[in-house]
Amino acid sequence: MTATASPLVSIVIPAYNAEKTLLETLITVSNQSYGKLEILVVDDGSRDGTFDLARDYSLNDDRVRVLRQDNGGVARARNHGIREARGLYIAPVDADDIWHPEKIELQLQALGKFPDGRGVAYNWYAAIDENGVIFGHSRPVLHQGNIFEPLLRENFIGNGSTPLMPRVDVLACGGYDAGLRDAGAEGCEDLKLYLALAETLPFALVPDFLTGYRFTKGNMSSNGYRMLKSHALVMAPIIARYPQLAPDIRAAQFNTARWYFKKAFFAGDYTQVKKLAPMMARKYTPQLIFHGMRNSWRKAKRQGIGMAKRALGKPSSRPTRSAAAVIPQTGTAFSNRFTTVPARDAVKLTSLRVADHE
Repeated sequence: MTATASPLVSIVIPAYNAEKTLLETLITVSNQSYGKLEILVVDDGSRDGTFDLARDYSLNDDRVRVLRQDNGGVARARNHGIREARGLYIAPVDADDIWHPEKIELQLQALGKFPDGRGVAYNWYAAIDENGVIFGHSRPVLHQGNIFEPLLRENFIGNGSTPLMPRVDVLACGGYDAGLRDAGAEGCEDLKLYLALAETLPFALVPDFLTGYRFTKGNMSSNGYRMLKSHALVMAPIIARYPQLAPDIRAAQFNTARWYFKKAFFAGDYTQVKKLAPMMARKYTPQLIFHGMRNSWRKAKRQGIGMAKRALGKPSSRPTRSAAAVIPQTGTAFSNRFTTVPARDAVKLTSLRVADHE
């Protein structure tokens, strides 16, 4: 890259009581293959050693700046960092998430197809636990270009640590909505911003699992009831502006509620189950009945097909389909992905398929 084609990227890390995970986040951020970075750690009124850890790290990497504010929530911390940033692009990452070393470089390459690189880049993510071990991953969708309506139907970006966004457009959208926290509905600030950007900007996909998104007990994404309240507040004004999309949005709300209920149930989080169950019964009784009948029909159909294949001596298993890249393997460390197939090579394998979906 030439100097003019090598924009400064501002990485913004909101951090609250994050001393257990922040160091790993900082290491994966500062070890990016793309080096023209500034790294802003925003200490959100932490009561542990977060500030000291970030300050000590900055002594060894002069790209790191440590900011401080009274506790105001993740949206205010991100906005503080964005205001102080000097980069052309903003790359947020939470203080417990991690990145593949080539994430920023590949995202900048993906944005190169847009005039002046003005767009938003995203990638897929692997779900990791407290120890950085993979236990799942996002659905490898192939949405590019105008992704506003697909994003309404499903938050396929899925977290706040994935996108690369032009700073001027983030500021024009008002940044992250801190008012959701004030309303007791913190959680969908990132989705609200992505939707606002998607109304005016094209999105580019890097088809690989470049974000390690950490799920830990007690983090924001584990509070299903609050996340659903946040989702409803974000979607209400969109339904008012685009009433023709209301059926799709309501279907997405039902699917989101069902996902959180299933997640809480299988995790044994019965506090969440007790909150979600009456809400779902009250709001989604017809959808639950239809969904149950459809699943029963699909199960019976699969069993019937399986029996027929066995009777005919045909194999009953279907070939595994992969949209692209190396699928994250459950039970392996996210860091193992750095030393297997390089991300740039995995992206080459799928560039034609992604282009077909633009």
